[in-house]
Order: sequence, then structure tokens, then C-alpha cells
Amino acid sequence: MSRNKVYETTLYLDTIEQFFSKPDLSPFSEQYREYSYTSGIEYLAKELYAHPTIKEVDVTIVLPAEKSTPNLKQKTNAAVSRYCRTRIREIEQEMQGLRKRAVEAAVMAIVGLIIFISVGSLLTYSPSFLIQVIGEGLTVVGWVFVWFPLDSFIFGVRHYRLDERIYKKLEHMRLTVKSGSGF
Repeated sequence: MSRNKVYETTLYLDTIEQFFSKPDLSPFSEQYREYSYTSGIEYLAKELYAHPTIKEVDVTIVLPAEKSTPNLKQKTNAAVSRYCRTRIREIEQEMQGLRKRAVEAAVMAIVGLIIFISVGSLLTYSPSFLIQVIGEGLTVVGWVFVWFPLDSFIFGVRHYRLDERIYKKLEHMRLTVKSGSGF
């Protein structure tokens, strides 16, 4: 990775399908590489997730000579675009679902917060130490009710946005497909 935030890598694949599907490759194989546990494009997504400041992606896919065909680069670029648009849509759907659940949970959390804090506050003025402890516990439970909606709105949506940006970067990556050795 250079200073101008470009991620560059070369993936040695047996077939172009391994760029989109997990290869059937054992760690006992000499061809097993650090990205062999998943599809090539998902490996790239995880690299970008680990380095969110990357602005551009440059990928070279090296295939055995017999697996390279004319127009493979154009077909692969089109497939990358379809894949990324589909993943972005999936992320948008998940984000919408999270927002909906968070709004529903927020309504319930506000009601719970009011009830538990009200009852807890009343109980903390009791002369009995045990009742005071229960009152403090109810106050804590009231605030715990608010946790999921706040977490979802503040952090959950942020993570989905990061994922969305990753697939937008991948959709616009510079891709080179060539034949070669190194297998």
C-alpha cells in the first residue's frame, strides 16, 4: 500500500470463478495462499475493511494460460459491477431493517426507561436498604433498555455505511486479468 492510499495486490487463481466463489482448496495444497479461504472479491473487501482510508484499488488476477479467454477482462469488470451493486443493495436492505427495528425498540425503550426509572426512583427513597438496592437496579435496567436503539443508530448504521463504501470502491477498482505462472 503506497502513501497515496492505493491498495495494490495480485491474486493467483485457478479459474476466474474463484474471484467470486470460495475455491475448493486445502491448506495442504501448494497453491493455497492467504486469500484461499474465501472468494477473491470478499478477500479484497476484508482488506478494505481493515484499511478504511484506502481510496483506490488496483488488482491483478493471474490465471493459468488455458483459463484466459478473449474479453475476459471486460466480462470480469461487468461481473464485478453486478456483484458490487448486488452487495450494496443487500447492505441497504439490512440497514433499512436495522433502522426499523431500532425505531421500534426506541419506542419500547422510552416506555421502559420511564417506567423503570420512575419506579426505581421511588424505591430508592425507601428506608429499607434492600428496597433501595432494588430501586437502583430498576434504574439501571431502565437505561439498559435504551442500549440497543442507541447502539443501532450510532454504530450499527455506521458499519453498514462503511461496508457500502467498500463495495463502491471495489466496483470502481482497476482490474487487470492476465495469464501467467506462479501456481
